[in-house]
Amino acid sequence: MEKVLLLLGLLLMGYNVFYGLRLKRAIPGGVMGERSGQMLGLIVFFALAYLVVLILTWSEPSSLLLFLLSLILLLGAVFVYMVLRLVDAIVASL
Repeated sequence: MEKVLLLLGLLLMGYNVFYGLRLKRAIPGGVMGERSGQMLGLIVFFALAYLVVLILTWSEPSSLLLFLLSLILLLGAVFVYMVLRLVDAIVASL
């Protein structure tokens, strides 16, 4: 179960990277453009971290701690997606 949650989080973070790239192109320059680049950099960093965690824990036996880690990472990916949607809505209203 933990592997599935980690894999779902990784897939969602991969989608978030592409969503962030599309969003960065739509944002005009200035402060929002600069901050969107920083946000995209952090999204890419965390997506790579999800991959590393998945690789490092692949052979680990199931445990409550690994389940909680997987759940937290998945919910983190959902949070990033929600933030990207919020930024997208704000940019669309400008």
